[in-house]
Amino acid sequence: MKKIIIFVSLLCMAFAVWAGEVKVFHTSDVHGFYFPTTVKGQTIGGFATFAGYLENQKKPYLLLDSGDYTSGTYEAKKSKGAYSVDFINELGYNAVTLGNHENDFKDEALLRNNAALKADLLVLNAEDRETKGYPAHVKPYAFYDINGYKIAVIGVGKEFSSESKYIKINKPRKLLKKAVTEVKAQNPDAIILLIHDSAQDDKHEDAYTTVKLTQGLGIDLVLGGHAHKIIQNKKAGNTVFAEDGTALRGITEATLTFDDKTKKLTSVKTEYVLMDNAKIKPSAKILAFADKRIDKNMEVVIGKAQEDISNKPGTTNGGVDSYLGDLFCDIVKNATGAEIAVINSGAIRTSIQAGDIKNRAIEEILPFQNKIMKVKVDGKFIEKLVRKSLKENSSLFQYSGLQVKYSFKNGRAKIIEILVNGKPLNRSQIYTLAVPDFIANGNSEGYLFKKVEDKTVYSDTYLAEYFIRHIKEHKDGIKKPVGTGRIIKVVK
Repeated sequence: MKKIIIFVSLLCMAFAVWAGEVKVFHTSDVHGFYFPTTVKGQTIGGFATFAGYLENQKKPYLLLDSGDYTSGTYEAKKSKGAYSVDFINELGYNAVTLGNHENDFKDEALLRNNAALKADLLVLNAEDRETKGYPAHVKPYAFYDINGYKIAVIGVGKEFSSESKYIKINKPRKLLKKAVTEVKAQNPDAIILLIHDSAQDDKHEDAYTTVKLTQGLGIDLVLGGHAHKIIQNKKAGNTVFAEDGTALRGITEATLTFDDKTKKLTSVKTEYVLMDNAKIKPSAKILAFADKRIDKNMEVVIGKAQEDISNKPGTTNGGVDSYLGDLFCDIVKNATGAEIAVINSGAIRTSIQAGDIKNRAIEEILPFQNKIMKVKVDGKFIEKLVRKSLKENSSLFQYSGLQVKYSFKNGRAKIIEILVNGKPLNRSQIYTLAVPDFIANGNSEGYLFKKVEDKTVYSDTYLAEYFIRHIKEHKDGIKKPVGTGRIIKVVK
């Protein structure tokens, strides 16, 4: 019996010697959520909590971010993204890439923030518009020695939502293939792709996904973002994909395991870790660091909500619209007198929690300064806009004055019915739409509006101001709107 125990002990010791690992911690789409938030009574997130989690980890490790760190909250806006860089530097990130919102505060802030980063700024597909080379402070990839293993990290950014005069973000497919070849020539023990794009929706024909992009390239781990989805341990071939949502509510912890004798990578596993303030002791150092950057005016209460009002798809009657999207559209339609109000779902970033509503909640829900434009289009345009916006279980747009029924098969939406204020859509009739100017000017998912000429700014009032007015008018508290279930997927 003693011999058996000794043999098993020696076997375990041998495995400990012959198996090594590298830990990788990843964030994405932090969007300026530097401080904890409360969701259904649970306090989660914040850089102090994340730093506290890291303090309990064995060093060294890799710390990476997939972009969209600069824009999304009041403090981020106030500092034009500089506070985001402060936190990235203070936590000691190894590398980051650029998301589509990194230029929300225009070129001066973008260039200043890039220069201030202590982390490597990895953007394989970034191009200096003047020199045609890499922009200042940017490189395509880097190598890190972690626990004796050579880890290659390649970065891929996303085209900016607001165009830069100095930096162009190119399509990455050919560039990535070339970069992987260059990286492999230097014999890394593992290759990680840090990218501001997602592995979701790979079954849709129009989807641009990290799965399609990396197919057959021999990348070991893809750490993505942009879609605000939580994806862990998704595999395509030998590549593992992971994403960790948004707002620093949670992070990805990846474990790369190697055979120490051959240095061959034997497994990649990822885990989503909720940044639960009740279970993770925050870093005292980062708490003090954060306290110097918080704006106390954001904690002022301006009203209340009678119930939770979600920004996620799934209202009553099988709708893929959201309660909060419906509410915003109703507010805009009533304020402007338009026949139809349209708001892009992505403009509504978080949900309303029952109870007091603070200034901070408004900034977090509607961080972008959108004004409302009145746009005149025919019914044929509306039909095309609706059809192009429909996904299997969601819609790119929310509506007031419009009801839609559709089916979805083989990655395509088929319109069954569109009603305008209760009446069938007339394809030849001209309708007046109230639309955020970002969309009406043809940006992002609003590309169909680029060719529309009949559009005017309704007023200088921002969308958030309409919402604040609505909150203050309802002294007893706001609630879910009536007539929900406006975009219904019919299951056949």
